[in-house]
Amino acid sequence: MTSDGKRAISFGVRAIIPRFWDLEKRVELKRENDLLGWLGLVEYLLIIIIGLLSVPLVLAVSVTTFGVGGCVLGGMIGMIILAYASPVRYLIAPIVGVLPQPLFTAVSIILFREYFIIWGMASGVASRKAFGVVTSVAIYTVLSMIVFGIFADVMPMPNTNPNLLTRVVVGVVGSVVVALVGGLLFGVLNIASSSRLIFHPIYCVLALRSKFGKGKHPVEWDELVVLPLPGTQRIITHRLQQNELNGLRLIAEVAGNPFQRAFVQQALHTYLHQQVAPLRFLYNLLINPDWQTYVYAPVSKQDWERFPATGQLLLGELGGQWVHCSSDWAEHLVWKVTQFLRNHRQTPLTRFAAILYQLLDEKTVKAENFDLSSYRRVYAELTLYPDGEEVTQSFEALAGFLAYNQLSDLAQAVDAVSELAPADIAVCPPVLAALANMGAVGAEVATYQAATSRVNKLAALARATKTLDDLDDYIIAEVATPEKALLQRVVRQWRPLLTEASGRVGFAEVRGPVANPYVVGNPVIGHLFVGREDILRRLEELWMVREQCPSVVIYGHRRMGKSSILRNLSVRLGLQTIIVDFNMQRVGLVRNTEELLYNLALSLYDSLPKLAKEQLPEPDESRFLTQNPYTAFDRFLKQLNEVRAEKRFIVAIDEFELIEQLIEQNRLEPALLDFWRGLIQTYSWFVMAFAGLHTLKEMTQNYWNPLFGSVMAIPVSFLSPKAATQLIVQPSPDFNIDYHQDAVERIIKLTNGQPYLIQLVGHTLVTCLNRQTFEEGIERERRFTVADVEAIINTPEFYRDGNAYFNGIWVQAENSEPREQIAVLKVLSYTSLSLTDIVNQTNLDLGQVQAALETLQRHDVIKQENGQYVYTVELMRRWVAQRRGE
Repeated sequence: MTSDGKRAISFGVRAIIPRFWDLEKRVELKRENDLLGWLGLVEYLLIIIIGLLSVPLVLAVSVTTFGVGGCVLGGMIGMIILAYASPVRYLIAPIVGVLPQPLFTAVSIILFREYFIIWGMASGVASRKAFGVVTSVAIYTVLSMIVFGIFADVMPMPNTNPNLLTRVVVGVVGSVVVALVGGLLFGVLNIASSSRLIFHPIYCVLALRSKFGKGKHPVEWDELVVLPLPGTQRIITHRLQQNELNGLRLIAEVAGNPFQRAFVQQALHTYLHQQVAPLRFLYNLLINPDWQTYVYAPVSKQDWERFPATGQLLLGELGGQWVHCSSDWAEHLVWKVTQFLRNHRQTPLTRFAAILYQLLDEKTVKAENFDLSSYRRVYAELTLYPDGEEVTQSFEALAGFLAYNQLSDLAQAVDAVSELAPADIAVCPPVLAALANMGAVGAEVATYQAATSRVNKLAALARATKTLDDLDDYIIAEVATPEKALLQRVVRQWRPLLTEASGRVGFAEVRGPVANPYVVGNPVIGHLFVGREDILRRLEELWMVREQCPSVVIYGHRRMGKSSILRNLSVRLGLQTIIVDFNMQRVGLVRNTEELLYNLALSLYDSLPKLAKEQLPEPDESRFLTQNPYTAFDRFLKQLNEVRAEKRFIVAIDEFELIEQLIEQNRLEPALLDFWRGLIQTYSWFVMAFAGLHTLKEMTQNYWNPLFGSVMAIPVSFLSPKAATQLIVQPSPDFNIDYHQDAVERIIKLTNGQPYLIQLVGHTLVTCLNRQTFEEGIERERRFTVADVEAIINTPEFYRDGNAYFNGIWVQAENSEPREQIAVLKVLSYTSLSLTDIVNQTNLDLGQVQAALETLQRHDVIKQENGQYVYTVELMRRWVAQRRGE
């Protein structure tokens, strides 16, 4: 009703357009209603024109510009806007007092219906090729019945002015009725448009014209044909007969349309059985480039792994099997609906095509329970066809090879390939060549079985392994599927048999105990010293220059390999450098400074070459003992300088902490350290290398201060994982025992790369192996496993043998400041703890705990991980826990 109450707009239940009334005269407004009638006629003409003729243009623009996703998204947004704009305004009109205008109502109806129809058809046709057409129809028809019915701007109007709730209820009920009719009509229209039913008569005419050589058949140029067309099978067969290569290309293209795939199957079935050599035709298909492409372009990783190639799809079609070749869920329904169009006659060729289809699936061939002989009944029938004997023999040989589970079986391969067809006339020459090489492997295995000499046995196995390795490369490069997957499975199955036999022969020759290359306790020298390349390179860089070289202190906690580094310096520094070994443990019995300097002078003199000794007299002991020892030593260095021939002397003082003990016992003078500082600053060729537990800054007495600025500190810590692995698996160049990788990782985790403990674990493993093999008579593999490692570290003997390391750490913590280190070590021996937990469990002050932790961390005994304090070496923790338990 208009605002002046003189005119009204009504909607009847059966009316499809609104009617205008003059309330004063109580008559219809004929001119206006006729205009609306013409508008309604124009509306439906527009629907037909846009829905049936403009869809291709809409599709081309929307899909090309925005893609399928853009088309669908745009349709959804437009639908929401059009669906809500008019109904909302219509429903709130009684409240706000604004009546809907006739023109607005008519335009909104036309826009909404036409846009929704276009969107439904566009989204359907824009799906993957022709199949998306039908699948979208069902989805969008249901949507139209719901959305169109509820939100359409047409609902019955009573004569009175009802309240809002009544209008909504009546509107919804009326809309459902409209939806049933409108949705059905929309579905029919959508199907007709999507399947392009309007063009089907034209396509039929074009198909019939192509029969007389006038133009191409529509299936050759339109990949979206849905309905069957006359002559489809005939044109495919005709193209095959004209030019087989072009015909196969057309088959690959048409196979992408699931609605036309049945005609491809018919044509292929007919053409295959017309061939003089059908098996050659089948195998040529397997290597045809067009048949090795995907039917549909894969989008996701799952598509790449799951989608079959065109050749596999068509082999399945020939075999009468459903092939899942896309992500469209309803394609199987299309396959079932079009079954009546296929040729269902089964022959040996179609059954063999079904086998080839299954063998092209790698999962089938790689399955543990795969048995090629289960197909014997099918491939045995191929002898009825030319070349069938060759194919049957090849498959029979492969089935036999796959059944070989013992090395002795491989010798039978010689007989299995003896009657194969000559390669020059074969259907698959690469397959026959590969089978012949497998026969050669079998011949080498027979030689191995007949040989009595270990050398001849190993040589035969080596030749067999080499042939098998070369064969693997040949299969990858030359053989086509499906035989490629079968042959590769044979290679994978045979290789362990040869490897195991080679290992048995090599192991049987070892008669005596294994020489233990792991060194426990003593410095490691020569080729047995591995894993400290970084420190040796650092020292080499410092000392290979001609100028003044710095003295160093090499420090780190016990058994880190400091002594071994000093002992191996001479190998790296060349002939111009002389290493003087001055170990304080060996000279620690000196009674005073005089004897110490005299012993040092003797060590320097003894390290000289023979010619230099002839020019320099031996140090006079009396000058050191009765006169000023500092003057005597300085005079000796001046005499040494005259005969040294440009050689540099590096005095390696190991266990230098003993110097402090001798000073505290008043056997050495504190002035000795100041004297040494003067020497290394005066004589550029006189270098001192201290090795011990601490840096000089950590020494407790001030008399070490003079050396602070003259000595460079070089830390020696745990081995890197790479260096630790090298020490474990190759302690010597000729070490002939292997480790499982998990055993190596377990040793590194237990030791954290501590070289002494690695040597101890390796030494104990080799000792245990020798005992088991040569004392207890146990036959075992020469390979260490995690079980072996766990077995030796859980014995009391292991911790007893490693006591030099474990107890050394403990005593150092027990006898050094701060004294609270032992308490911290004890509480951490069972579990990792935070700083607060350590304070609570030790009942120590926070400052005491922090000082102890700082010292233990500096000495590489404790480390912090994620706010928790733990032992750096797991074996040390176990030793402390064991000690605490005692």
